[in-house]
Order: sequence, then structure tokens, then C-alpha cells
Amino acid sequence: MALKTFVKISGINNLSDARYCAGMGADILGFSFDPSDPHHLPPEQYTAITGWISGVQYAAEFNLATPLQIEQQLTQYEPADLLQVTAPAQVSALERFSLPVILKLKLNHYQDAASVVDVMQETLPFVQYFLLEKGEEGKTNWLDEALRLASRYPVLLGFGITPDNVLPLTEGTSIKGIALQGSQEIRPGYKSFDDLADILERLEVDDL
Repeated sequence: MALKTFVKISGINNLSDARYCAGMGADILGFSFDPSDPHHLPPEQYTAITGWISGVQYAAEFNLATPLQIEQQLTQYEPADLLQVTAPAQVSALERFSLPVILKLKLNHYQDAASVVDVMQETLPFVQYFLLEKGEEGKTNWLDEALRLASRYPVLLGFGITPDNVLPLTEGTSIKGIALQGSQEIRPGYKSFDDLADILERLEVDDL
């Protein structure tokens, strides 16, 4: 299976999501290694899940963990391929891990697009992708701002994506790809893929 654009799935915490998204052709599966995260995945579960899938990269996701905390957590897990963090001030200190960095920015935490540009410009030497999310209530035109930022920086768009607009967003803009969110299982081994499936199916490459 192949998709028409680069896709990261964030917050994977169950085998159902992992196998489905890998099978659909997602490029990166993100798992929370951060114990402060309610969706934190213990090392043994991460190993068990990733043992069932192949052909994708794995991102170790952290929130406000310090580089020392990140280092302590990474030693408990099987190797990851990328490192995702949310603290711009820390990204330069992450070089020692020799992992490409995804910096997640919640746009509503910033006063305006110029403030976001300042952060992106300062951290660009250390970051492979900027994952832009909207966050909570606030400015309503962040999607337009995010698309403008994508013309200058390597952006993974993490909000405002629907089955109806995913193709125009990915084919008609400069974004490097999209980031979608995994979800909880209804019960072990059973869940609905409606939200993910509707978007991923629009991105499937047509068989010749």
C-alpha cells in the first residue's frame, strides 16, 4: 500500500492502530515514551507492538521532558528512528542522541505568526520537521498561516485536515506531509477506524 503524501500517525498506543496505519502506508508511527503523558506506552508494550509491524519509522514522542529525562527513557526502549519534542529551547541539546528531531508547536500558544517564525528560524538547524498543531481555542486563521510557514520551513500539518480537503492540502501546498492522531481501542482488539480511514483512503495511490 502507498499513500500520495508523507504521513505521520501520532500517539499510537495499541496494536490495532499500529498494524492498520502501517498497512495503509504511513511513514512514521509515533509512540509516547513520556511517563507524564496519560497515553504513555510502557517499554514492553512498545516492543510487543513494533514486533508485529515493519516498513515504517518509529518516533519517540515527549512533551516537556528534559534531555536527561529523555536519555533515561530512551535507554529503556528498543531503538527509535526519530525524536519528537515540544520545547524549542531544548532542541540544540538533543544532537547527542543522533536522531532526527520533530519539533511540535501548538500555534495558539504564540501571539502571532511572526513569533512562530522566530522559533522556527532559531531551531531550524536542529529540526527535520515542524509538526504544527492548532491547540485549544484561539486564533481562527491558523491554517492559512501554517500553509504560509510551509513555504519556508519543513512542515507536517497536524490540524484542519478532513477527507474533503486532504488532497488539495497535500497536492496544492508546500507542506511536507500531514500528522494524524491515533486513538483508544474500544476494547482490546476492537476499534473504529472511521476518522483515520476516511482520510487515508483518500490518499491511497490508485493501482495501475
